[in-house]
Amino acid sequence: MRPPVLALALFMASPALAQEAARPPAPAAVVEAQSAQPLVGQWRVDLTSSPREGVTGRYYTDFVVTSVDDNRIEGTFYGSPIEQGRINRSWGGVRFAFVTHDGGGGTYNHSGELVDGRLIRGLSQALDRDFLSVWTAVPGTIDVTSW
Repeated sequence: MRPPVLALALFMASPALAQEAARPPAPAAVVEAQSAQPLVGQWRVDLTSSPREGVTGRYYTDFVVTSVDDNRIEGTFYGSPIEQGRINRSWGGVRFAFVTHDGGGGTYNHSGELVDGRLIRGLSQALDRDFLSVWTAVPGTIDVTSW
């Protein structure tokens, strides 16, 4: 198409494009909120820093969820009490976030997503140590503490 013809095609199509853009979006599908109850219990968290590190050994800790109530989560992570624990069940899954502190006063933001009621995929951001950790957790506990 030559440039003048292209310009004419765009000009003629613009009213149709404007009508399409002005149309309200289709309503979002209603998603049933899932229960967060499967989070309650003990979880064995794999904090291994990378797949390469996992070849020489894994690094585990415990995540204990003592209660979930509406949009709140309580318990401990890595031996530290969960603070400001929140749950979101609005998008067809169970997602959560909370804050912990280490023994030296470092602050950590954590988030996770419950997958099929039996696996958690999570992230931990160490605000004072400048790193982001990817982790997974399965129901259970570790035999020997990692810290």
